[in-house]
Parts: sequence; structure tokens; C-alpha cells
Amino acid sequence: MERQRGSPFSDLINQLPIPAKFKMSTWKMYTGLEDPVSHVPHFELQTDLQGVQDDARCRIFSGTLSKTAQCWFFKQQPGSITSWDGFVRIFYSQFSSAMPLLAEPNDLVDIKQRDNEPLKDYIQRFMQEATKVKFLSDDGKLIAINLAVKVKSLFWSSLKRKSTRTTQEFLDRAEEFIKLEEAERKMDNPTQATAMQEKTSARITTNPLEGSKNGGKNGKRCNRARNSGNQNDSKKPQTTEQSKP
Repeated sequence: MERQRGSPFSDLINQLPIPAKFKMSTWKMYTGLEDPVSHVPHFELQTDLQGVQDDARCRIFSGTLSKTAQCWFFKQQPGSITSWDGFVRIFYSQFSSAMPLLAEPNDLVDIKQRDNEPLKDYIQRFMQEATKVKFLSDDGKLIAINLAVKVKSLFWSSLKRKSTRTTQEFLDRAEEFIKLEEAERKMDNPTQATAMQEKTSARITTNPLEGSKNGGKNGKRCNRARNSGNQNDSKKPQTTEQSKP
């Protein structure tokens, strides 16, 4: 491949080979408005899986840029990009305004479980915010998530009786109470409760056709018994009292 006139790549990078089976059609383009910290690691993972390493990534990475980011790339001085690590530092510096602000460990303490918030939703919300903290130890995460559990809830009472030592142990304990909350929520649903009642009543009651047949047989037996009783009474001799003189 000939070196393009005014290319930001150095002669060494232009000479690096690219695998013939390399594919990049499904990659998401970077316009300069997205988070560069999430775009670069995803690109590095894809290139590693396809056998692209070292500084050959520089030539491929330029194909993932569009709009503002692409205009910035072609304005770089010819031969200014000499290595992948150096290019990443320049890239991060240029689009640092698009990076999300990193939270501090103390910010996690402010994430409290709301009054009507299910335990599952709260844990998902907390773990999502915890990913924004750059330097967060497991102990710090465990302390913050324990302090944010709704006071006097069943899970809160369980944690007071027996504390957890790791975040994974906390999540395992929480899973039991999440299942309990979901079961209670299903019972509180009128539609599901009605369906359960109908299902239960259907098991208890018998088939109405069978009941009518049995009822008809029983009615016939009673009528026969009454008729036979009337016939026996008619056969008995009737005695009348004679009036004394």
C-alpha cells in the first residue's frame, strides 16, 4: 500500500501488514460526540480477535472515524503518529470533553433505595453508578451498598443479624429477597390472583354433567321409593270406627 500524501502515519506504520480477512463493516463509527474511553477498548478487543496487533491498529482505526473526528484526524501533521499508544493519548486528549465525569467513592453513599423501589431495581442502579467510579475497592463498594439499603426492610434486618464480607456475598444474599419480593408482587396482582382462584376451584368442584347424572339417578330412586310406599298403603285394609249405640 502506498503512503498517502500528507498522511499522519509514519513510514513504519504504513509498512505494517493488515490481515487479508480483516472485517470492520459492523463497527460503530465514532463522530467525536461519544465516549472515547469506551470506543478505543472495544476497537482493541475486535482487532485482537482478528489478529491485528502492534501499531497496525492506527491505520485501521482511522476507518472508524466520521464527521468531526474524521476531520480532526486528517488535520494532523504528516508523520506525527508514530505508535498506537501515542495516538491513543492524543485521541483521548482531543475528545476529553466527551468523556463522562467519573464519580467519587463518596458519591455512592448518596444512592439510597427509594421507599417503593424493588430491591432488584436498586441494586441494578447502584452497580451501574459504581462502574463510573475509577478507583473503587470491593470493601468500599460493600460499605456503600450496605448503607443504602432501605431501613427496616426484610433485607436490612437480615443484614443486621448477619453481615456480609464481600460484594458477591451481598448479591447472593439479596437474590433470595428479590425472589420473595417478586412472588409477593405476583400475589398482589388481581389478574393472577383471580386465575389462581379459578384454577383452585376447578380442582375442587366436580364435573357438572356427572353431578346432574347422579342427581337424576338419585331423583328416580326417591320417586320409586315414594311410589312403592303409596302402593303399599293402598293395599292395607281400611278400618273405620263404628259408632257405639
